[in-house]
Amino acid sequence: MPNYPTHAHWGRIGAVVTALVVGAGLFTGFGSPLLAGGGALGAAAATFVGSVFPDIDHHRSIPRRKAVQWLRLLVVVGVASLVALQFEPLVGVADAAVAGVLDDPVVPSEVLVGGGTALVALAGASAVEPTIDLVTGRHRGWTHSPPVMFVLTAVLAGVVGLLTTELPVDRQVTAVTVVATFFIGCLIHIGLDGELRS
Repeated sequence: MPNYPTHAHWGRIGAVVTALVVGAGLFTGFGSPLLAGGGALGAAAATFVGSVFPDIDHHRSIPRRKAVQWLRLLVVVGVASLVALQFEPLVGVADAAVAGVLDDPVVPSEVLVGGGTALVALAGASAVEPTIDLVTGRHRGWTHSPPVMFVLTAVLAGVVGLLTTELPVDRQVTAVTVVATFFIGCLIHIGLDGELRS
């Protein structure tokens, strides 16, 4: 079975072809070089990611390690961002909680909120790997199934379509098209693994 360099090599080839087709299609359809260029770059990235994504279910794979790193970073940034957006109300909650227990708090509530944020971020980041294990299951499971990957891509494209309803049609079509090219990358990977048999 092919390894990461083979999947990445063919993923890059697929990304170039997909970028050319998507860019040409968007330019033909909407006449905007900027939109066509952006769509082509997005399609290339989505195709490449799709070409390595199915191996996220393999514990020692490069896609798995990269996914864990990026998801951990995303969790930490997400927790910190949510706390930053709600810092004052959280300090108020900490003030009330500490006042109910201690007459003279030793640690300022801001420090408690900061420490709590660090603990929640650490716990969330630690849960990334076990969550991926739980979701993906065994190697060459659902991540190597064309029908499942099609449904996953269709759901993602549908969500992007709903999130972009306020945008002009040309931008909405571009966004959905870019997401849809993820499936092309998945097919490249699954085909290289010999899993396209019916």
